[in-house]
Amino acid sequence: MSEEIRPVPAEADWDAIGRYIAGESDAGESAVVEAWLAAHPEDAALVSLVNTRAARFDRVADTAIDRVLDPEVALQAVRRRIAAEAGAEAVTPPVRPALRVEQGGAPRAAASPMRTTSRRWRTAGVAVAAGLLAVLAISQFRSRGTTPREYQTAVGQRDSVRLPDGSTVVLAPGSRLVLASSFGNGARDVTLEGAAFFEVVHDSTRPFTVHAGGADIRDIGTAFSVKTGLDGAVSVAVTHGIVSVGNAASVAPVELHAGDRGVLAGGQLAVSRGVVTDEDVAWTHGQLAYRDAPLSEVRADLQRWYGVDLQIADSALASRTLTASFKGDSVAQVLRLIALALGADVVQRGDSVLLQPQGTTPLSTP
Repeated sequence: MSEEIRPVPAEADWDAIGRYIAGESDAGESAVVEAWLAAHPEDAALVSLVNTRAARFDRVADTAIDRVLDPEVALQAVRRRIAAEAGAEAVTPPVRPALRVEQGGAPRAAASPMRTTSRRWRTAGVAVAAGLLAVLAISQFRSRGTTPREYQTAVGQRDSVRLPDGSTVVLAPGSRLVLASSFGNGARDVTLEGAAFFEVVHDSTRPFTVHAGGADIRDIGTAFSVKTGLDGAVSVAVTHGIVSVGNAASVAPVELHAGDRGVLAGGQLAVSRGVVTDEDVAWTHGQLAYRDAPLSEVRADLQRWYGVDLQIADSALASRTLTASFKGDSVAQVLRLIALALGADVVQRGDSVLLQPQGTTPLSTP
């Protein structure tokens, strides 16, 4: 797949900067962060400060920290402390245009508007004090190699993580990845709820296995995506390399090669050869792309990306497939386009949405 060109945001993304400092950013995200820091010397100074403190702690034989702290969360704490201190002053700061970051149309809370350099560095003492939390977290992350055993994303939020073995995972919104307590000791087992894209560092002596729903997906040196549906189906799309898919109960492992898709549902594995395209992993770049996708898959994505519970009472409508793509669209726009593509009507009540055949009398609200 071609390298993604990512635009430089209009406002600092401290989640991304946290991953950059911790060494978890991919090449595309690193380029965006470096471009931002080059254009914003006051933010670059804060990052340099954190790195300097971390380097000092790296030389300490053993820290007194008893628990693992998340560098991204720690950096956000730094920013909140700076913003709170600056907000206590009476003078209203000038505001730069802010960017509302939307992932699949679900807005993430924008950070506080940027303050001027002079205002920010009047709170440098607060930044240093609060920054110690981030320093200790990053130092422990680097020097001790301790890694969280569970990763979770909220609705509308994606995240990229690097596992202890060097494998990388892009976690879809509303998803959860849990590493087995024995991860790396002879085997590398993870359990997935939701959807994720894996780029696995192959090691024949330590097999990498994803347990998702009723499926067991074992890497044989590859990159692949896994999606679990609301109906219990598990879909695996291989972009390169080989995986085997099966389960211990009833399905013998079947090898999927680059371009193959396997769907395990109802104790049966359906394999389609050579059908996977970039659209199958477009969600890793914030785009939902469907090509003859079952509505069960669409329903699961809407719940993860928008927090919407899509109900389809009509069985004929539920058996239809969807071909469409969305990026940066609001939930109202997405629902309207789905209804248009399927020749259906949507009736929305809070987070619950009913999709029904066009012209059907709306059900009364209980």
